[in-house]
Amino acid sequence: MRPVTRRRIGRSALGGGQVLLAGVLVGGLVWAAGQPAVQERIGRADVMRETQAASLSGPLTVGLERAVLSCPGPELVGLPQARDLPLDTRGTAVAAPLSGLPGLPMPEGAPALELSTTPAPGEEVTETAPGDGPSVHSAAMADPTGWFAIASGTAAPAFVATQETHADEDEVAGLATVPCQRSGPQAWVVGGGGGPGRAERLVLMNAGSNPVTVDVTVYGSEGTTNPPDAQDLVVPAQGRTVLLGDALAPDEVSPAFAITATGGDISAALVETALDGTRPIGLEVAAPAAAPEELQVIPGVLIPEDGEGSAQVRIVNTGETEVIATISALTATGELPLPDSVARVAAGAVVDVPLERVPAGIVSLAVRADAPVVAAARTVVETGGVDAAWAVSQAPLSDLAGAALPAREDVSRLLVLASTGSRATVQVTHGSAAASTTNEVLVPPDATVVVPLEGAGVWVRQTDGSGSVVASVLTTGDGSAAVSSMPLTTPPTVARRSEVVPLP
Repeated sequence: MRPVTRRRIGRSALGGGQVLLAGVLVGGLVWAAGQPAVQERIGRADVMRETQAASLSGPLTVGLERAVLSCPGPELVGLPQARDLPLDTRGTAVAAPLSGLPGLPMPEGAPALELSTTPAPGEEVTETAPGDGPSVHSAAMADPTGWFAIASGTAAPAFVATQETHADEDEVAGLATVPCQRSGPQAWVVGGGGGPGRAERLVLMNAGSNPVTVDVTVYGSEGTTNPPDAQDLVVPAQGRTVLLGDALAPDEVSPAFAITATGGDISAALVETALDGTRPIGLEVAAPAAAPEELQVIPGVLIPEDGEGSAQVRIVNTGETEVIATISALTATGELPLPDSVARVAAGAVVDVPLERVPAGIVSLAVRADAPVVAAARTVVETGGVDAAWAVSQAPLSDLAGAALPAREDVSRLLVLASTGSRATVQVTHGSAAASTTNEVLVPPDATVVVPLEGAGVWVRQTDGSGSVVASVLTTGDGSAAVSSMPLTTPPTVARRSEVVPLP
């Protein structure tokens, strides 16, 4: 694709006749009674106003014209206390096939996709060359900062983006795939561990135009701590802050991190590397897990064959009393209770439970507790090398969810769907804005279904059934130990504007 450049053009309100402004601007426009008709431009939709008094009503849903997702950026560079280790890191942004996703308000404007180190509006953006269609945009991520995937015009609704890192170095080896995320006020990140050769970095991203203050609480095998260096921590506007895991939780064998933002929203990811002596044995970038609930479902967990790796579940008790949790596997044929899978977790503590006598293959895991918990599962694959992956618990689908699928010839990508409580029908759309296919998948109750993926992106939505559905993308190497599990995310789909309507 040959990049061409355009500049955003500021919008102006269009008025007809003499306008008398008799009110003030408070969450919308209030117009004086008896004035001539005024045409207001809202999200590129023209709305005619009557020539009488008007009042502010509920928000108006309009086509989304610009959306920003936060990506961690190069994981092992840009930290002053550590030596830089540049790796092959790329971002991929994909515009959704809106014709295959009915019900979304359509914006106007030329479609554009961008991967940038700043989300600031008004900067130059890169469009794909005419004729190629701005449906997929991929770029190397080299600058040592957070990156942002940006979509505008008709590429904005339901667009998705993914960051993928491949390492084959003397110190780091493995595959790590993580979604670029929407920001929020809190994140639960599970991963990392003590012992020689294991190291973690917690990456915090701020897409906003103002600094955000962050507090980090560490959960571990002996309870919670509040590291002084991670309290009132400032994440700069449109930037990132990286923290060393060893500094946050020295010698902790089973860490988890609760991140709370004040004055804005953040996104987070945990980077984990491991060495066995001098041999690299894994790279992973873990996305946040679902917020604490009594039922946590972890889709897309790869269980290795005997002697070819291992798997375990990490359970975080976020409450102030002990919890009892049970673990079961959701297989292709239904739910399988696991022997010795009952865990007692002390207040504010973390427990790792080895997964034994679980059939090899791809499963989902259900963790049921008598109080809210957070959960994730780690797989280590030792076939044709060594790699590790964290699969995280997810909230059930409530709307459209999706993921970008970076182009790579030496891996297979699989959509993993799991339903609990009852059956569910899920609409699966593969492809991009350029071309797509859609089909429906029936997921039996308390079971897992695996769907091979093709194309640049995938979008799913539940269309029938009362089951609670979660979904992830599992990536495995073709003939190598590469493995990575990535949750689907809820992409931005619509914008809301204050609507002014005439008084009766």
